[in-house]
Amino acid sequence: MKHSLIALFSIAALSASALAAEKKEFVPHPVTATFFISGVECGNCVDAITESVKKVKSVTAVKMDSATGYANISFDTHVSSYHQIAQAIADAPPQHANKYAASLKVKVPDYAKGDNAKKIDAIFAKSATQVRMEATDAAKGDFTLHFLPLAVDAKKEGPQGWNAGKFGHPIGDPAPNGLGLKFLQVKEGQAAAPKAAPKKK
Repeated sequence: MKHSLIALFSIAALSASALAAEKKEFVPHPVTATFFISGVECGNCVDAITESVKKVKSVTAVKMDSATGYANISFDTHVSSYHQIAQAIADAPPQHANKYAASLKVKVPDYAKGDNAKKIDAIFAKSATQVRMEATDAAKGDFTLHFLPLAVDAKKEGPQGWNAGKFGHPIGDPAPNGLGLKFLQVKEGQAAAPKAAPKKK
């Protein structure tokens, strides 16, 4: 009996350890990203888009106006994805003839060097059902990322669809996990981070 109880406690302890290992600690990842939006013509467009985007979980701020053609949106990528933000923009009720469409502008400065293009295109191709990549200047590594309609997986918790890490990690992480290249998102109207004061000698 004693040995049976010890065995049961051991199994329970192992199960608890396994569950704890499976359940990763949540680490917030807040960002402010620039979404370039077509179809914005007036203040009512801005209001409609802002109201729609603010319904997305984790969104904390939406800053845009009809003159700029872009919106700076603050959210947590470990809770909601770029794709969910873009879909919320597309789902906003249009105030004019055209629907809204969101895109990102990204840069891979070393895209055209050596065999980088082939490797990067292969990474882009893995997300072809979620986003369409348009090379606006391949020699400079400039791209526009267009979002395709979001297919929601009801069984999945957390971010849905395309997130920046799908390109950022395989392109930007050092070898052997990534290519070790810069993957940059173009930002507009955001103040640069203040430079640290020089240390006194």
